[in-house]
Amino acid sequence: MKGSNIGILELKDDPFIIDVVSKLGDLPVEFLSFAEQPVPITGEYGVIVDRLSFRFPFLKEIVKNMSLRGAYVINNPFAASASNKLVDELVFQLLNIPSPKSIVLPGPELKDELGGMVAEPSWSRIADEVGLPCFFKPVEGYGWDDVYMLNTMEELKECYAAHGAGKVWLVQRKINYKHYYRVFCIDQKDVLFIRWIPKPLGMGEYLYTDLQEIDDIKCKLTEQTIRMNSCLDMDINVVEWCVDEQGQPWVIDAFNEVPDMPKSRMPPDYYWWIVDRFVACIKDKLTSDKRNKHSFTLPTVP
Repeated sequence: MKGSNIGILELKDDPFIIDVVSKLGDLPVEFLSFAEQPVPITGEYGVIVDRLSFRFPFLKEIVKNMSLRGAYVINNPFAASASNKLVDELVFQLLNIPSPKSIVLPGPELKDELGGMVAEPSWSRIADEVGLPCFFKPVEGYGWDDVYMLNTMEELKECYAAHGAGKVWLVQRKINYKHYYRVFCIDQKDVLFIRWIPKPLGMGEYLYTDLQEIDDIKCKLTEQTIRMNSCLDMDINVVEWCVDEQGQPWVIDAFNEVPDMPKSRMPPDYYWWIVDRFVACIKDKLTSDKRNKHSFTLPTVP
């Protein structure tokens, strides 16, 4: 049975969560702690705001259990567990959304471990289909961490040998873009475009945005962003779009389970727009009978 409390799975000093909690007013809100509570946790929560389990598999299994017991988890832990850049690529194809050509590379150790089942990457195919320069990045990556821009095939081979073990990688065509945006989508309906300068380790720059520069394609990008979020079942997400010199839009990344909202580096109008829409999303899930989608149906207990 769905509970009536809002559980927050995040560090208490996180500025975004502090502002969200302040806007929730008198609603029953508590930060989750598993130091004394038994696991699995009973159904006292109506909504769980999950901004930590993407880093900790133990927490991910807990919020899955809480979702099965009736709590609505933001974001759906079952959908989030199934999504990555490789899944996104298929979604782009199915929705007919343009994305840079990408090829998946296994870790170099698999060639020996799997006895020939996995082969050395076809460097000639990568050169022909992806081209150079290119990006080399992990399928399960986030925050532009472990993202390398490589200019020659020799650089790519050296990077693969040095960093490839233990991960699944994408080699992705580099788009020479004129505009780059982080597009926030909340509750699969509210969309905000923010001009962005990509930088590694979560240090990208958010800028005030004049959307007249993409006035002719803004509605189309808004519609496609909402469709992607509905398909991926994300309540809060950031889709990264860029537009090249010819005006062609490309989706670069469509899955950000815990979007970065740096209060100190984001234009205030945009930051508070996100906070207000996110609070409205939480309230909607708390007062409705909506449930997370699961990959199976639990039996009804008599």
